[in-house]
Amino acid sequence: MRGPRYVAVCALLAATLATSRMKDRQSAEPLARPLAAIPEEIAGWKGSDDPPLRQEVVRSLGATSYLSRTYRRGGSNIHLFVAYYANPRAGETMHSPKHCLPGGGWEPVELATVMVPTDSGAAEVNKYTLYREGERAVVLYWYQTPSRIIASEYVSKARLVWDTLRYRTTASAIVRLAVGGSPGEVEEGIRFAAYVMREMARCYRR
Repeated sequence: MRGPRYVAVCALLAATLATSRMKDRQSAEPLARPLAAIPEEIAGWKGSDDPPLRQEVVRSLGATSYLSRTYRRGGSNIHLFVAYYANPRAGETMHSPKHCLPGGGWEPVELATVMVPTDSGAAEVNKYTLYREGERAVVLYWYQTPSRIIASEYVSKARLVWDTLRYRTTASAIVRLAVGGSPGEVEEGIRFAAYVMREMARCYRR
């Protein structure tokens, strides 16, 4: 006798297979506005594009497009990175910062979540705290689709299956903000995240 857990796993596998086949038949879904259209000046922060990623990094990332930009105001910096996937296929996965960020002497300290106030209500995002030689840094990151903002990478994958089946869309992006580790810098990062969410929604909107 098969239990309910077995049935649920089989249903998820079947849905994933159907989604994979559906995505193979779909053409890549372009953004309504390119990531580069995200303003270079946001709430008093002035941004400049970072040097392009190395080709081996771009291949590993597997994104349709990406944006890497540093915003500055006074003596503070916020680094914005967005990787957009129009139609993810095998080998094209959104890299979780908790797997690819530690390095260069940075050690993970804490992974938590925080709420970002937006016009449509509070959105939950990840808050990843890193430590290196007496210095703290915080990374805020989330997954954003045309209709959702999601903190959990596992929920993001499940929602991608649902959105593909229901809305016939596979578009998704991972958005990452790196800020200093002081309470004031983290609060600034949270406020900045609300602007970025709105601009990402504009990139999707048709």
